[in-house]
This record gives sequence, C-alpha cells and structure tokens, in this order.
Amino acid sequence: MAKADLHIHSIYSPDAISKPESILEMAVEKGIDVIAITDHDTANGWDPILEASKYYPVNVVLGQEIKVYKDNLIAGELICLFLEKPLPVAINTIPDVIAAVAEQGGLVSIAHPFSERRSRFRGFDQISDWQRIAIEVINGRSYNLRDNEMAEIIAEKLDTLITAGSDAHTPFEIGNVYLEFEGKSIDDLKKSIIHHDVCAHGRSSSPVFSVVSEFGRLGLSV
Repeated sequence: MAKADLHIHSIYSPDAISKPESILEMAVEKGIDVIAITDHDTANGWDPILEASKYYPVNVVLGQEIKVYKDNLIAGELICLFLEKPLPVAINTIPDVIAAVAEQGGLVSIAHPFSERRSRFRGFDQISDWQRIAIEVINGRSYNLRDNEMAEIIAEKLDTLITAGSDAHTPFEIGNVYLEFEGKSIDDLKKSIIHHDVCAHGRSSSPVFSVVSEFGRLGLSV
C-alpha cells in the first residue's frame, strides 16, 4: 500500500517555512509516496517542487488551497487537487471553484470543515453533487479530536469522497496524516479516491508547529 499526504504548504504560503527540498526529504523519511502542494491561493511553488522532485522518489500532485466566499463573507477553504494550471485569482466562490477544477479534471476537497481554530465551512448548501466532492476527514492541524470526528461522520452520511493531509506548514509535520491506497502513481491515487478505495490514517501534529510556522512571515525557511 502507498501513502499520500494531500495537504502540504511550502514557503510560497506566507505562514509556512518549508523549502521544496525539505518537504521531499521529509516525505522520503516518513515513507510518503505522493504529496500534494496546496499553498494558499497560489501556484508559485509548483515549478520549484517539480524541479526538486526529480531527485526524490516522491510523486507530486499540483494543488492549491483556495479561500472561498459566500455573500461576501468567508465560507471556508477548498483544497483543489490534480490541477494542470493555476486557478484564476478572481475565482473565489464555491460553485466557481468547483466548476473551474472540474474543467481540468481535478478534484475539490473541503479542508478542515469543522475546525474551531479556523473558519468552519459554511457552504454545504452551495454543493449540489456530492459524488464529485471530497471531504478532508483527517486534518493534521485540527487539534480538537472532535473536529476530525465530525468530518468523518459527515463524509460517511453524505457518502462523499475523502482526502486526508497533514496541513504541514513545517517539514516536521509532513506524513503525520495520510491516505493509504493501492498502487504508486498519481493516477492510481486519483482513481482510488474516486472509487472510494482509500483509507485515512494519522494524528494531529503538536500545536507548537502552528507558532513556529508563523515565522515564515518574517522570512524564516528550513
């Protein structure tokens, strides 16, 4: 079985400190076969991570974490995976993000939908087809166990696809949460998610790393 961590931030997110090489090195150390780079509202990290990945036995899924709005208020964040090109900055509503990702054959997952620390997802009523939308059932920065439990319960009730990820903003968090799937490749992973043939594992990281990663705003990187 292979392992995929589908929620990782690099130095191209303002609140993260992980260099591309550090991300890949830690993925290898933790036995992670596939990672997804999901920086906040940007794809600036794609080329650096792809270039660095040539020297590591790790496959890279291109993604973004997009903050979405409803009635001009923050409605939560969506993880956009298996992208071929960056999403336009102007796209920031739930229906528009879902449509734009679908055009690329990608996958949208609701990030940490019940996190008490961050904006809970407030756009369930904006989604009409739950067969093509995933829920992140384990998020490594949801420090309240109940938050991930609620995500798992809702995913089961809605019979949605699922993803899971460390939400790492430092290298030390990578691989603390992962999806297990059959195969090795990105295509294998995507097919496994779509066919509900994945299993989420892992635990939340220490809250200390949330403090450490904020030094990224001051230019710290490791």
